[in-house]
Amino acid sequence: MPDRVAARPIDYVAAVRREAEALSAVAHAGPLDAPVEACPGWDVARLVGHVGSVHRWATVAVVTGAQPDRAALERPPRDPESIADWFDVGVGPLADALAAVDDDAPVWNFSAYPDVGRFWPRRQAQETAVHRWDAQRAVGRPEPIEPGLATDGIDELLEVWGTTILGDRDGIDIGGSVRLVATDGPAEPWTIWTDDGVFSVSRSDGGVTADVTVRGSASDLLLLLWRRLPAYAASLAVEGDGRILDRWLRLGMP
Repeated sequence: MPDRVAARPIDYVAAVRREAEALSAVAHAGPLDAPVEACPGWDVARLVGHVGSVHRWATVAVVTGAQPDRAALERPPRDPESIADWFDVGVGPLADALAAVDDDAPVWNFSAYPDVGRFWPRRQAQETAVHRWDAQRAVGRPEPIEPGLATDGIDELLEVWGTTILGDRDGIDIGGSVRLVATDGPAEPWTIWTDDGVFSVSRSDGGVTADVTVRGSASDLLLLLWRRLPAYAASLAVEGDGRILDRWLRLGMP
């Protein structure tokens, strides 16, 4: 099980601002009733309201260091036409809070990751980027997630979400190993496997045989892991036993 605590390899605050600006552009341009495929039952307005609520929730967590009371948080407006402006108001306070937080300060979070400040800039950058892609896809013009941010997102998903969701689940068996190879950067591949029913991940080729390999851009690999792209999307190349990849994707992580 991965247990390393990552430093800030990229400017997460700048990423939050950039991705939020792009999401805001979709919200202002519309159509707000466009369905969001990755979130059944949601349209763009509901998605933007969700991200704006998460931004406000995260801001309180970072500023106070404690678990926020969701009932006390400002709720999205009922009028979809007001949602874009409401979303915009929440971005600056979040970015300022993330810029000011000490990486090692005690700050609550909802995962199995250590309760330290560094969790939140990374999480909010990733949250905003993936949902920005969702919104852009809903209106027909998704832009890929920047390679460095996407690479870091794969690390976060496997390190943080893997530990949180699969850490206490004994008996996990995907029947082999999955290797993820990003074709647009120098990052070492990720290899995922199960050992005695426990989920494991490595960032090197040494000592681990891959039964199935998936190659694609870091953005497309991240979107695959977040169930935004199917395993056999045209932009991904799958080599080996695809059944093992399917078992991994069915684990419900995340």
